[in-house]
Amino acid sequence: MTHQFKMGEMFDGALLANAPRVRLSRRGIIMGLAAGSVFPFVSGCTTNAATGDSQLLLFGDDQIASMAATAWADTKAQTPQTSNSKLKSRVLSIWDRTINGAVKEGHINPGTQWDVAVFDTDDVNAFVMPGNRVGVYRGITELTENDDQLSSVLGHETGHVVGKHAAERMSVSTAAQVGLMAGQIAVASSDELSKYGSAIGALGGAAIQFGVILPYSRKHELQADRLGVDYMHQAGYDVKQSVRLWELMDSQSKGQRPPEFMSTHPDPVRRAEELRSYINARGYALI
Repeated sequence: MTHQFKMGEMFDGALLANAPRVRLSRRGIIMGLAAGSVFPFVSGCTTNAATGDSQLLLFGDDQIASMAATAWADTKAQTPQTSNSKLKSRVLSIWDRTINGAVKEGHINPGTQWDVAVFDTDDVNAFVMPGNRVGVYRGITELTENDDQLSSVLGHETGHVVGKHAAERMSVSTAAQVGLMAGQIAVASSDELSKYGSAIGALGGAAIQFGVILPYSRKHELQADRLGVDYMHQAGYDVKQSVRLWELMDSQSKGQRPPEFMSTHPDPVRRAEELRSYINARGYALI
């Protein structure tokens, strides 16, 4: 059976599904725009110490961890967990070693507690949820050829945590909703444009989806790939296997992927190429 590898799929959907929806009246938004309060992201940007990137963060770690708690509990209740003690021990051992690499990088505090679940399904996937909750499916452990490749998967998930990607993606989604609603109000207020309101509204929604949300998602995936390689290197794993992993994923998912601009994840070929360049540039190996 062929699977498409969508590392972080639960990360993408579970939290954003619970993102706050903007429910302001037309008058409220107009007043908020006048007061400068509708767009709190002006003062919501911060610099991520690990990546050096400026991020829009309207939500704190505790807030998003609380939002994800129910989704995590539901996932554990509805999805069988492995009874294979050897498999679980292997995953936890690789996880601990990879996390120690992140600790050595100074990106994770020593003694940080994690809830790691190994699910007994064929899904070729792994994900992380806010609150240090990590899910690994049996399918991905069977698809990877060695511990180094599985470390690449787990390092990638750690990179999502360090990059604060869940909080940033929720913040961008919320800000985009406000921007779209403000645009719709402007259209409705124009005698000329109001005739085309529904069409313009649809175009605005598509522009946000394809021009803001999905590019942010792909950026996060590539950043998590690079951070994962850093942690692999610090942990003593073979970083070249991260490239091999995406070559495998490309061969497994050919004909199943949408065009990259329509996807939350970059094309596997691009991921392999970017990791190869990153590993060479960092001097971790020569590929």
